[in-house]
Amino acid sequence: MPDQLQKGVFAGWVVIAIFFFSISMSYGSEWQIVGPRALGMGGANVAVANDSTASYWNPGAYGFFKGEEEDHYGKRGWSTTLAGVGVGAQLHGNIGDSLSKVTDINFDGIDNDNLTADKVTDFIALLNGIEEFRGQANQVLTITANGRFNIQAGHFGIGSHILLDVTANPNFDFDNLGPDNTTGFTVADFTDPTNLGCPTCGTASISVTTLTTQQANDINAGLPTTWTAAERNGFINSIDNGLGQAGVTVPSDIVTQATSAATLADVATAAASSGPLSQNTSTLRFVGIGLIEVPLSYGRAFSEKLSIGGNLKYMKARVYDVTIDILKQDMGDALDEALDAYQDKSNVGLDLGALYRLSDSFRVGIVGRNLNAPKFGSVKQEAQIRTGLAYQPRSFLTFAADIDLTENNASVGSSLKSRNIGAGLEIDVFKFLQLRFGTYKNLSENDIGIVYTAGFGLNLWLVNLDIGAAKSKDESRIDGEDVPEEARLEFALSMLF
Repeated sequence: MPDQLQKGVFAGWVVIAIFFFSISMSYGSEWQIVGPRALGMGGANVAVANDSTASYWNPGAYGFFKGEEEDHYGKRGWSTTLAGVGVGAQLHGNIGDSLSKVTDINFDGIDNDNLTADKVTDFIALLNGIEEFRGQANQVLTITANGRFNIQAGHFGIGSHILLDVTANPNFDFDNLGPDNTTGFTVADFTDPTNLGCPTCGTASISVTTLTTQQANDINAGLPTTWTAAERNGFINSIDNGLGQAGVTVPSDIVTQATSAATLADVATAAASSGPLSQNTSTLRFVGIGLIEVPLSYGRAFSEKLSIGGNLKYMKARVYDVTIDILKQDMGDALDEALDAYQDKSNVGLDLGALYRLSDSFRVGIVGRNLNAPKFGSVKQEAQIRTGLAYQPRSFLTFAADIDLTENNASVGSSLKSRNIGAGLEIDVFKFLQLRFGTYKNLSENDIGIVYTAGFGLNLWLVNLDIGAAKSKDESRIDGEDVPEEARLEFALSMLF
């Protein structure tokens, strides 16, 4: 290529990059990692995609398809993703363990005006669970899923993408926690054995038969120092009686449960709006969007180095926004209700992407999705900008890295932010088996740390089978079991020609 033309092409690339950077301060939803190859390589695919998946990752690749060069894009005449599906989940702020402590409780009889003795242990466990949410604004659960079908024929493509993003966001009432029907309850009301189902429990001294003396003493040591001896004694004796009446094994963390519940109640009694548990307004809000995209893709190579492409998309969204009463609704029924309450909205979207070959082995790419910021009711899909590079020192080895240029919303229903950086590699073993490894991290939030990824691809003549998975280094707990704070799984069946 003549020097002047080469300089012109590079200048064109700079103009494209400046355009993307000029809108990169907007906010969009999190960039989903779609496809097992991308997931296995740490979500780095902007400068790597060389088949029909480029309609999602970078339509600029379409300009290099059907070329004469035996390179990364080869003489790709057509390709298709016959079936592709993926699921993922993120547990922010230890929500899994905290929410399970609340939702696993049988609320029958707890939210009545007066507690019976056999419900005292459930009452204490409930308050202990609620206490874990006090002062924790970012405890949310996010579920993502995707499905896709794409066809690439030369420089053109058509397909469909289904993207699901649902967030469960708890909002707890920390004031209305009284065990009786008293409005503006006091510590005396809260610790009164009569209100805790045991009018015969004494308050003159601690007398326990189910708790051990050591457990009783440990609870006593952890109660607020402002409580009187009678309040302490009545509270501990009522718990002991409740454990006996319920006929349950004393929980190993009974000391933590009791002192945590007491701490929450002590704060609540100081609130002017405090009242009985029967008036508690704790809710779980489900906010989500299920989006169907039908992109028409086209790319054009302006030289052997620069290609630009885009998608014009028909978009249909199903928007969810449902609030349920945690203490008064069955969780299964509540989820059914959440899925039945939605609004359908349609719009169009615009994606643009570009690829630049710095050399035979080094490529850089940039892509913008939803550049026109389509809106669906109350949910707006702001522009997402992402850039990436790929280095291929040998035909069988590819290194790649991507980073979000926009700081996106981690999900439609939370205030958490997302700006991911990821890197990975692919090793092609005799063009039959592809091994992939990578990692990514959200630079905008620290609650979920590094996520490790891996995957493989099998080239079965005309058909390719790919699987990718991701697991965070850090773990959370749900019902006593350790689970990753973030996990993803992707599967795809495709054909390449």
